[in-house]
Amino acid sequence: MTDAQYPPAAVELRERALAVEREGRWAEAEDLFQQAFEAGHPVAAYDLGQGLLDRGDSAGAETWWRRAAEQGVSAAAFEVGYQEERAGDLDEAERWYRQAAEGGHRSGILNLGVLLENQGEPAEAMDFYRRAWELGDDRAAFNIGKIHDNDGKGDLALAAEWYERAAERGNAGAAYNLGHVRRDQGDEAAMAAAWERAAELRHPKAAHSLGVVFKRRADWESSAKWFRRAVEDFGHRGAADALADFCERNGDQGQARFWRDLPYGLGAYSPAFEAFAGEGSAAAIHRQDVLNAALEGDHVNFNVDERTLTTGGRTYHGVTLLGSFSHLDQSWLWSWANQHYGDDHPAIAPLEAVREYGRDHDIPELTVGRLELSGFPQPHQAATTMAIAAGALLGGNGVHSVGINDGKGSAYFHIDDPQLPVAGYDPLAAPRLVMTAVEVFPSDPRRVVRGFVAHYGAGIAEGPDVIQGSFPDGRKLTVGFTEEGLVKAISAENTPS
Repeated sequence: MTDAQYPPAAVELRERALAVEREGRWAEAEDLFQQAFEAGHPVAAYDLGQGLLDRGDSAGAETWWRRAAEQGVSAAAFEVGYQEERAGDLDEAERWYRQAAEGGHRSGILNLGVLLENQGEPAEAMDFYRRAWELGDDRAAFNIGKIHDNDGKGDLALAAEWYERAAERGNAGAAYNLGHVRRDQGDEAAMAAAWERAAELRHPKAAHSLGVVFKRRADWESSAKWFRRAVEDFGHRGAADALADFCERNGDQGQARFWRDLPYGLGAYSPAFEAFAGEGSAAAIHRQDVLNAALEGDHVNFNVDERTLTTGGRTYHGVTLLGSFSHLDQSWLWSWANQHYGDDHPAIAPLEAVREYGRDHDIPELTVGRLELSGFPQPHQAATTMAIAAGALLGGNGVHSVGINDGKGSAYFHIDDPQLPVAGYDPLAAPRLVMTAVEVFPSDPRRVVRGFVAHYGAGIAEGPDVIQGSFPDGRKLTVGFTEEGLVKAISAENTPS
């Protein structure tokens, strides 16, 4: 149906309703949608239903969808059919899906096919799947392939043909099932190729399946690559165990412990993260001190789309959303793994530098999307330490956290705004910064000291029991160590030479 079929006054009212809804004036839009419907535009009832659903009123949405469906709006008939299917009334669901299908609604046609297939009518279901496929629905091709496949007992050539069609349009499930068909046909190379395509399309099982394939071939490097992908993207437990076995085989007990503990709750960082974060820790603590002193005010507002953070009456730009910590399950979620955002979102895209660094230096904390931290004595602090260390890779001013979801979580933002002060070398703060950093990362105090002085451009002279940093302005920082490698004394010259 087109607007030309409806009374001009009703069309004008609907257009006004859509315009004010885009402007965020929902109460006014709701009234205009009702007026448009009453003036003879049934699609306005569907629009009103969608608006109510977006605002959490599913019962109100269904009421208006039914009014629209009763006047022949196919999209509304689909929504009513879906509600009836969820409620378990399959006869009513079929009736409304058929009405949607008669109106050419693609999802209505597809869902009717699924309903019929589940009721033992594969031939009629196939007819509707073909109609949906002709309208561009890759899921329909997948379903046709599945019927031909019949769990490996059917027409595998036709199954492969339809799976291939769906996979070409980006259907990950079809690409994965195609791999199983190729295996059943005895073509292992084609199987692996199909699963690799499925993995690129982010099928949750494909990367692990590839890891198993390469493990059987004793191609340990390729096997580890795909197992790691399965863990990073989907938290696959079997893949994590396989990675732990791989690390143990190579004598890397620290990394093995990390992968073994990952699915059940980390209680320690990986050795690679300890080394990376420890080296930058003292400078990162100083950067946080300077940032925290500059951000005045307790109340914080953030706008992810505009990449801004407002507090104390000032708005700061250059904000990157690092991730979030859940106080409910003690887990950390990198924002690139948050389904609410795409990894190409302007506030997320800078994090690719963090992931790339993690890949290049084999630091799993920087590549695994979700990390359960419940094994740490203080999981929230463990998340904060991780966010600050990662933020250092982005330069800028540091990291700020904000409570979200009524205190059930914390969001972490990195800020890079030139109006904020730069954290330069401070000889008065240096001893405290070094000692604090060593307390957080005690495994290698020398690395902590070397990283700190190098961060500020100092030259380093190192002996068995001392490290001395000589800064460009002539000041020196000298740190003495015990025979066990612990820090025993720190001297920081305050006056340039």
